[in-house]
Amino acid sequence: MSTKQGRMALILLGILLLIGLLLALYPKSSAAQTPPKKLIVAVGEDLSSTDPSAGFGGDTWAVTMNYAEYLINRAPSGDLGPGLATSWKVSPDGKQIDFTLRKGVKFHSGDLLTTKDIAFSFERGRAKNQTVRSFLNSVERLEIIDDYRFKLHLKEVDVLFIPRQCSFMVVSKSYYDRVGEDRFVREPVGTGPYKVVRYVPGEYLDIERFDDYWGEKPRLGGVKEARFLFIPDETTKAAKLKAGEIDLISGCPYPLARDIEKSPEFKIVKLAVEHSTLSVMFNNQNPKTPWYDRRVRLAMAYAVDCDAIIKNVLFGIPHRYAFLAPYELGYDPELKPYPYDPKRARELLAEAGYPNGFGFKLYWPVGGRNPMLREVAETITSYFKAVGLRPELVSAERLAFESKYRASKGPEAEYVCYRGVGRAGLREPSEGLVNWNSRHGAFSISYNPELEKVIAEARATVDDTKRAELIKKGVRIIHEEVLTFPVFNTVGVYAMKKNIDFKPTLKIQFELLLVKDMTIR
Repeated sequence: MSTKQGRMALILLGILLLIGLLLALYPKSSAAQTPPKKLIVAVGEDLSSTDPSAGFGGDTWAVTMNYAEYLINRAPSGDLGPGLATSWKVSPDGKQIDFTLRKGVKFHSGDLLTTKDIAFSFERGRAKNQTVRSFLNSVERLEIIDDYRFKLHLKEVDVLFIPRQCSFMVVSKSYYDRVGEDRFVREPVGTGPYKVVRYVPGEYLDIERFDDYWGEKPRLGGVKEARFLFIPDETTKAAKLKAGEIDLISGCPYPLARDIEKSPEFKIVKLAVEHSTLSVMFNNQNPKTPWYDRRVRLAMAYAVDCDAIIKNVLFGIPHRYAFLAPYELGYDPELKPYPYDPKRARELLAEAGYPNGFGFKLYWPVGGRNPMLREVAETITSYFKAVGLRPELVSAERLAFESKYRASKGPEAEYVCYRGVGRAGLREPSEGLVNWNSRHGAFSISYNPELEKVIAEARATVDDTKRAELIKKGVRIIHEEVLTFPVFNTVGVYAMKKNIDFKPTLKIQFELLLVKDMTIR
């Protein structure tokens, strides 16, 4: 090699070394950067309570289940498997369930899980939470055998008990005895894969990975820290996602879902099953109300063009079934949704003695996980007015709405509302019948004595074929009596940044936000 060629080789080598140095110093692209320290997730409402024993509602459970657990786990597929209980055995008559607890499980407080915590959680859930109390009304007593075995004695067979993951979340008695009620609620501990580090009411809740968690450790790219922001307004949530301030949202507004999906920076994930059925509900027990008359309830169902709402207001995303989805136990293909028939609606109102209609309040909740509540409530109101009714829309933030709703269960209440109802897409179809249509159901405001008997029998029938026929019978009573009428079946939509992977949990009646099932690429 000549001297000139040697100099050129050295110069070329120097240039290559310089380029390598510059590449090493230059910041990497956003796609290759280390995952952000804290994942930001937006939900539609504040927690009803941070106490796992007392909290209720879709968004509350969606968050709480990151730091507190049930006896039985649910995989993203919706299938049930061992959790805090490693095994359970149901007696031949279906009235006893023998549980074995997992050994070595730690609460975030450091206390070890034993059956004393199960007994405490069982009693606290019944005392603090109306929903849990209704779920446990089939349980006669809990029997402690030793530190890791206990039995539940049921008053009657309850096919819903296991699908509900045994209905109550597990909390620590030792922690409660040590810190007292106020701190127990203010600084909650559970056994989940994440622990609570800070809660600011009305603003956010922070969690971080619990390194002593008994279960599977987070995968590569798993989230170490997350913040749940409470943002009731759907448009605000979506705007903050698009601005890069939020990584993932649930309950993505339908108008924005397609727009977000087209963006190279974001993606959406739709749930495969219909969770909440948005419906108009009646308390049918007060004879002084116009809707005590079935003809009035049917007229109101005929007055609303639900298919037009789905197409023109909801961008064609949701589905509409008479009650259950086609793949569910007890689905009745002969049952059809109420048709849109304003002429027949006016005739029925006249037959019932209301040719000029009547005035009433239509309650609906602000915030939460259900999509486009305001827009649909306003559209329903317009349809009611078109047949001579005079509805007044009354909105309330979710917790205030639920308080009013629960106070309207009695026979003297004058109450009609538009809200999410448990019909299609539940863990077990009879669950919707029990929760929303039985006198003792956590969310029921209507009553029908014939339906009450069918629901009780369905809940106690283990054989799927026989239970399917009972479910069909119960559903037909609800449909024919117009105890509620469905507007559409929700399809839950999550929106997230492109580098977030998330497998939502199926076969549950609300959109979970389990951080353990999220990864950042």
